[in-house]
Amino acid sequence: MLMGSWFRTHKRQVITHTSIVVGFVLFTVFAVEPLFDRLERVPGEAQLQQLQLPTETNDIHLGIDRITIDSHAIECEGWAFIEGHDADFGSSKTYIVLKSDRRTYIFDTAPRNRPDVAEAFEALNLNLDWSGFRINIPVRKIGRGKYTVGLYITKGDIEALQYTGRVVEF
Repeated sequence: MLMGSWFRTHKRQVITHTSIVVGFVLFTVFAVEPLFDRLERVPGEAQLQQLQLPTETNDIHLGIDRITIDSHAIECEGWAFIEGHDADFGSSKTYIVLKSDRRTYIFDTAPRNRPDVAEAFEALNLNLDWSGFRINIPVRKIGRGKYTVGLYITKGDIEALQYTGRVVEF
């Protein structure tokens, strides 16, 4: 049997199998990563944000209490607020910025109540109770490398960005 006549005889099977293979490839390319991202999600993990960062303002008071790195995640806890502005729940948002020579990643943080910070800066007469943050960044969301840690805070129309001088590498 010649190839042309074989194809005509088996045309339906060839189209069916080709459709299955193409469908599997498209599923793999477009759906598997988001699917596994949902399945691998760690409770409380940070979400990658697509934000436009301002130039560095250096007007953030901050403290990094802890940064730990293991094979699965970067965890960080600390506090931060924009100089002269409250850090009240809901109106301020704090993000962690990881910046390398090639990439910059911005992740949201979970707010934490920090009455100790409010007490330490009591003379400023600011509401700093919610100046704390905690973050759990899955390392699968970022490429291996050396990153400078920064903080980006928004409060309404006010934006502040400051790099800490701390570096994480994995």
